[in-house]
Amino acid sequence: MGRGDMMKLSDELGKEEQLYKSLYQQCCGLWEKPVTDWNELVHRYHKAGIRKIPSEPPSRMGTVLTESDFFTENVKEVVCFNNLRYCPPFLHKLEFIKIVYIFRGSVTLYLDDEKYELQTGNFCIITPGVRHTVFSRHDEDVIINILMRVSSFANAFSGILMEQNILSDFFWKILYTKHSNRVLVFVCSNDVKLDRWVEKMFDESARQQNASNLLMKSYAMIFLGIVMREHLKELHLKEELTEEVYVLPAIIRFMRKNMKTITLDELSLQFHMSESELKRYIVRESGYTYRYLLRDLRLRRAAELLRNTKLSMERIMEETGYSNMNNFYRSFKEHLGKTPSEFRKSREEILI
Repeated sequence: MGRGDMMKLSDELGKEEQLYKSLYQQCCGLWEKPVTDWNELVHRYHKAGIRKIPSEPPSRMGTVLTESDFFTENVKEVVCFNNLRYCPPFLHKLEFIKIVYIFRGSVTLYLDDEKYELQTGNFCIITPGVRHTVFSRHDEDVIINILMRVSSFANAFSGILMEQNILSDFFWKILYTKHSNRVLVFVCSNDVKLDRWVEKMFDESARQQNASNLLMKSYAMIFLGIVMREHLKELHLKEELTEEVYVLPAIIRFMRKNMKTITLDELSLQFHMSESELKRYIVRESGYTYRYLLRDLRLRRAAELLRNTKLSMERIMEETGYSNMNNFYRSFKEHLGKTPSEFRKSREEILI
């Protein structure tokens, strides 16, 4: 399935899309404002004197969509599929990261009471916890959803996080701060390079063959890399936050880079705060203590090395700042539910 298959999406509507289109055409005005659930839409139709509407939605709807709703296998970290045309705009929140890419046509993005019209080549990145919905009202629309797990994002996309720009800071805040409930909208002309990698993700997601997870992560990484290099100036909707919030991603990057030897004293000197000020700042912005944050960064890095290298346990401990084997094993199991040896063995048994 490649570009031809994606373009065929606009040739015919699926069963659910046909039903939604029929309902939409009966009374378009009832769809102008988002609904909270299917029952609200049914109520609108009944109030308008239209009784012929299913009591249950033809496709999945919910106020909160979880990772388990879409990521059915533990090894999957990226999923890609087309957004249903004419699906009612129902407001919901996510427990994962979603990119909505307008491959062809247009879509309306609703953020509570605000709405934005996105055209071919535009895309948006939506974080967990944001109440939103999208609505596509044309047969020719090809709107692609790219979903990424939050639970494994730091390991799967560590290269993205180590860049220094507004997009990498945005992802750091998703992982570690209280200020991640924002949306980034990119209003740019159609980029054939982005199209190409979206096509590859769409194709590979449908295949679900050996090495699909590895390829999906690689394609998503390249997509985000192109965005960082060529499209940051086309960021249309920026976070309305104080400059103080953007210090935390820099702190986290410094901690991750120097995790083997980092101390609170060194960190406070680097960012021109007293130790007590720094500790309060980290808790205020992230909800985590300095000690917890450092432990989390070290263990995420350890998991990454266990997954992707054959380094010895002693070398992994050295790379992540641990000097005591018992302490390392105990912390790892508390944090990830398995000992380092069990974690490495379980990853070896799973086909990528």
